[in-house]
Amino acid sequence: MGRALKPQELDDLVQLVTRGSKAPAATLRRTVDAQRNSLAAELRRYGEESVASKVESLPDAQIQSVHARGMKIAFTGTKILTALCLAAVEEVEGLSRPLARKRRGPST
Repeated sequence: MGRALKPQELDDLVQLVTRGSKAPAATLRRTVDAQRNSLAAELRRYGEESVASKVESLPDAQIQSVHARGMKIAFTGTKILTALCLAAVEEVEGLSRPLARKRRGPST
């Protein structure tokens, strides 16, 4: 089970849902940072350390591109976390390939 959202995270979520791309710049920045950090952590769980390291330094636009591509992959029936990781590999390496592990390892 996940943790409860912090007040700032909850406010960011409400701003993002209600205002979309017109949300305050600080909210959008924190949202992309959260996406980047979560994606890097999931990549590591799938054994993709080098891709995770590169994801940590990708520009915001590429992080958003990875998430958009990941959603398209997820709509084919792939689990969402797997889909996002596959999209990250595709973005970083330029080609799609299977992840290093078929199952996620424990979180650190």
